[in-house]
Amino acid sequence: MEAEKKNDDFEPGAAQFGNFINYYDFNPPQNRLALFEGKFCEYFSSHQPLLCLDVGCNTGELTKGLYKMLSSGQSDVRMMGVDLDAQLVQRANEAISNELESKLQFQTVNVVAEAEERDQLLTRYLETHDSGRKRFDIAFCFSTTMWVHLNHGDAGLESLLACLATWADNIVVEPQPWKCYRNATRRLRRANRPPFPLFDALIHRSKVLDHIDDVFRNRMDMELQEHLGHSEWQRPVLWYRHKPTANLAI
Repeated sequence: MEAEKKNDDFEPGAAQFGNFINYYDFNPPQNRLALFEGKFCEYFSSHQPLLCLDVGCNTGELTKGLYKMLSSGQSDVRMMGVDLDAQLVQRANEAISNELESKLQFQTVNVVAEAEERDQLLTRYLETHDSGRKRFDIAFCFSTTMWVHLNHGDAGLESLLACLATWADNIVVEPQPWKCYRNATRRLRRANRPPFPLFDALIHRSKVLDHIDDVFRNRMDMELQEHLGHSEWQRPVLWYRHKPTANLAI
């Protein structure tokens, strides 16, 4: 309870798209990485190569942490992080060490508003790293659903979820609950910034987590493989995968 109160009171500043320049200073990667210890990495140990996508990667610290974690039991992991903020992506690429240049890359794209560019980028990546592959093994999406929802509405949120389901066999998502939406709108007001223009029109509010689950299960024909736990900020981290018969066209 004390941790939850502390996080509710925390003020990282206002960012309309969630593109905080110091994000990993107040939410270090280890807060999420600890949830993956055990069977998660073992499940993917036989995938060669293991191709991963991180949507909303910010400056890439968590992306690199995920890469190192998965590489501990897997000899060939390739990972791409994408974000809509070109400056954050530049910082992520500049921080890649020489030995990881062929394994990690970061690209700028808005996966909802730039669907054609997104699809071209992801197709090229898959063709380059494993010709004939149609989907990534895993798509990660940490604390990104709310920002898409606030800026692109209910349709934008569903577009993001469909994108993840179309482009990956497994999805690990950390959606923000409704109280985070209220905090984000409050921070904009305190910073004298314009409000999120679609906030009042949102239909999915207090039960937004249930709606995300419904989209994955009933529209995308996926199943919840495992509830991995809650991150330090009490957000659920959920692992979905396609049912064996699922065959979404791209």
